[in-house]
Amino acid sequence: MEQLRLFGTKDEQLFMLFSESARVVVRGGDILQNVVNDYNDLDIKMAKLTAMEHEGDRIIQELIRRLNTSFILPFDREDAFQLAQKLSTTLDYITGIIDRMILYKTGRPNKRVKEMVNVLCEALLLQERALKLLQSLEHNKREILECCEEIRQLERKQDNHYRQGLALLFENEEEPIVIIKWREVYEHIEMAQDYVQDVAELISNICVKYS
Repeated sequence: MEQLRLFGTKDEQLFMLFSESARVVVRGGDILQNVVNDYNDLDIKMAKLTAMEHEGDRIIQELIRRLNTSFILPFDREDAFQLAQKLSTTLDYITGIIDRMILYKTGRPNKRVKEMVNVLCEALLLQERALKLLQSLEHNKREILECCEEIRQLERKQDNHYRQGLALLFENEEEPIVIIKWREVYEHIEMAQDYVQDVAELISNICVKYS
């Protein structure tokens, strides 16, 4: 049983890869934030995000390879696989937000979209911090759990933004096609936030199991 404890069998490379993956997701969020605040040169920004997505995929593939070949892991194998998968999916949804703006020709984002993206990016930074702190869980447990709680609060805030945004969209917009376009954008931001919340739950569970 002792072999399964986090600090008896720490794999520095795995922790580094998780931190790198979270860092790439934050950078993706930065590009998204730049898009909604400066709605110009979208193709260039999308190309940067696509390249970043490829970098994220490379990191995830290396993570999966190490998870498949390591006999002893720093924490539960299933938890590790889920962390890797959800980090990857979060970046996919961030890419999807910009992709839909370009594909659907939505036009400039409104204040609600900007608020939603700001909340998402705040959660991404907390996610990155929590994963960095996880390497020294025994010393950082309290701070990790605080990060996870803040992410949970942001998820609730995002849910309110999402509901209010949809209500205003249906109330104020007369063109059905415009409603459909922006609804998909709202839904992708909400889904990205949900995956960050899922990561926070996984990290919280790891703290409980291995501390």
